[in-house]
Amino acid sequence: ISFSQSLPPFNTALLQSAAVNRLGFSAKKTMRVAQQLYEGIELGEKGSVGLITYMRTDSFRVSDTSVAQVRDFIKKEYGPAYLPDKPRVVTTKKSAQDAHEAIRPTDVMLRPEVISKYLNNDQLRLYKLIWHQFVASQMSAARYELVNTDITAEDCLFRASGKRLLFDGHLRAAYSREKQDFQILPSLDPGQELTLKELA
Repeated sequence: ISFSQSLPPFNTALLQSAAVNRLGFSAKKTMRVAQQLYEGIELGEKGSVGLITYMRTDSFRVSDTSVAQVRDFIKKEYGPAYLPDKPRVVTTKKSAQDAHEAIRPTDVMLRPEVISKYLNNDQLRLYKLIWHQFVASQMSAARYELVNTDITAEDCLFRASGKRLLFDGHLRAAYSREKQDFQILPSLDPGQELTLKELA
């Protein structure tokens, strides 16, 4: 059995890296869109609402109030199994500037799908990335069963390794691309004959 802990909420460097890899945003574009989310978006009758905390930060620190809110959300939305006994705390390096919190939604109840009609495409994509990262950061570890399979063909031996997901944990709320970062092997029985479709 192996465990996969959730990633921390974003600081500036991690947000820029994730936005490049998952959204195809440049660092400059990421900060421009984040600035828009921080300064405020018109949400109908709610008026202008700042959707994320300040986007220039080295810190992983999250306020106690925000941690309590997201833990309550996780318990109600996903169930007690997805909530660790204690809040997850990620230590910020001593050399980091800690004046501001990690980058997180100002209100976890403002789900991306709830406010999507008020956001343009770039704003929605970046907000989803930040929202999902923050919620997943306080969820239980995912559990896997490690699987190794030996396949013989005459005098040749082929070995396949992968994982079988036992409990999805933080992956339940993770940004979609993160859910595909491991290889799933199909169910096989000892002695089962396999058909070779392609040999790379």
